[in-house]
Amino acid sequence: MTDTLLRSLRERMLDESEPLAGLLRKCLLLGAETGSVTLRDWARKELNGYGDEDEVPEYRRLSGVPISMNSISGNTWATGQTLSRFQLPQEAWEYVPETMSFKQPVEELEQMAGQKSLSFSSPGLSMAQTIWNRQLGPFQSVSGLSYTMTGSVVAGMLGQIRTQLVDIIADLTADTPMSELPSKSQVDAAVSEHIGASTVYNTTINAASGPVAIGTDAQAKAEGLNVEDVLRLLDAVQAAVASEVEEAHQAEVLEAVADLRVALSKETPETGEVVRKVGRLRSLGTKIGGASMMAATEGAASALMEMAMSGAFG
Repeated sequence: MTDTLLRSLRERMLDESEPLAGLLRKCLLLGAETGSVTLRDWARKELNGYGDEDEVPEYRRLSGVPISMNSISGNTWATGQTLSRFQLPQEAWEYVPETMSFKQPVEELEQMAGQKSLSFSSPGLSMAQTIWNRQLGPFQSVSGLSYTMTGSVVAGMLGQIRTQLVDIIADLTADTPMSELPSKSQVDAAVSEHIGASTVYNTTINAASGPVAIGTDAQAKAEGLNVEDVLRLLDAVQAAVASEVEEAHQAEVLEAVADLRVALSKETPETGEVVRKVGRLRSLGTKIGGASMMAATEGAASALMEMAMSGAFG
């Protein structure tokens, strides 16, 4: 049974036509045979969906999902205007999270991935719409807010789940003969290494540039921090890299810093691009940095997020 199960998983996991749900059910059996509660829990949550109290893996989270707006201004109707969270009234930001978690079962995600486009709302967007309408003048209103994305984004998420599975099984079969059963500790270690790691699915989302206005009073402005301040903080990150980060990892961190500098050097830096690159730098600081490195990256990341939330970028 063990030989058949491991061999079946190894042979089928690279077949893109093999249903992901079937592979995960085999993982349930493997977890039962090895006594690995960790593997069984992960496979079960992927199959049944994540609950409100569960921590959702990074590969099931998306940042910067575009928002579609329908609005009325006098006799003018506008539909399908694309905007980002930062273009909503600041009072509404707390109701519209920067990162969205997808907790659905794998088979439901597969159905979503097969659709050309997806549109859905949330209680938070409804609250944001109410707040925005309170601020508008006569004969102006927001008639609808919804999240929009393509099914290919969900397909990429499913690809990440399959990749996690490939990595786990590859680890288990690399040093263990197919005729033997991996130990519980081996299975737990493989799951912890790959599922517990910060494997982030990065999605490039293009939003409307510049502020979105209904009427005549919308404008973006930043107070306090400026780009020069942040560049000095990035200098501190580079100094911490040189003194604290192992040489093997220095290039990756310095590349993230350089990418941020390029994004900030544009005539009108794009909020979405800056936020994504900040997320990468923050993740690296947490993953491979020491105390000084983590402090420096967090300082730069916090400053940039403050500027983004104040509307400093386009």
